[in-house]
Amino acid sequence: MAVTAEIDHDEQWATARDYDQWLAQDTLMARWMRFWLSPNRTLLFNTPVCRLPQKLCLKSTDKVLDIGCGFAGLLLYLLRRVGFTEVMEGLDCSPFMVGQANTEIQSRGADRRIRVRQDLATRLPYADGIFDAVFCTYVIKHLPDAQLHEMLRETIRVLKPGGRFCVWEAGPSRHNFMQVWNLRLLRQGVSVVHLRTEGELRELLLQAGFSGIRPYGRGPYFYYPPLPRVGFIATRPPAT
Repeated sequence: MAVTAEIDHDEQWATARDYDQWLAQDTLMARWMRFWLSPNRTLLFNTPVCRLPQKLCLKSTDKVLDIGCGFAGLLLYLLRRVGFTEVMEGLDCSPFMVGQANTEIQSRGADRRIRVRQDLATRLPYADGIFDAVFCTYVIKHLPDAQLHEMLRETIRVLKPGGRFCVWEAGPSRHNFMQVWNLRLLRQGVSVVHLRTEGELRELLLQAGFSGIRPYGRGPYFYYPPLPRVGFIATRPPAT
């Protein structure tokens, strides 16, 4: 088991290194990706974000976590919308992403309101049952099923009973040509991409112990228009 866990960690760090090397390049694709990751583009890149406060019934007293926070765009947007009194947490395994996130946070004077750290999605460095809501957007395509299952188990561990989890990701196309094209686009700069159907993602959430699973995050996918998007809001069952 320890050997398997170490291999999983190595794979995640390898993906982080892929992103770091790619995004640091002065190429058209790298500049284009940095542009979309900027917090100013959050509503275009993460179109379901605007409905999150209402759909998750977020309150200013909630404690929240963004897994795979990138440049912290989602956290900064929700801070403006909700005005959380608790310190917001973000996590990413890419040093480049964490560095950019901290730069964006500091430039907006939010460094006392948002804390971002570097670590793995399958090894969340937080105590049990401390978050009211956890988000994960455009991350799980880089995790094979075994790693995704571990990430979901970690997520349910850090959520309070009754806490909410929101995840969305690019999904597979029903058309062979578009599937090949979409995978080619998504593999720019990285090697590991797994696209899951709604049924597959729902099953993984159920296996991890989530309940109250309902679709969320469908809709236009602006930066790659041909790609469908799948996602859910799920709940950690209340304590019995």
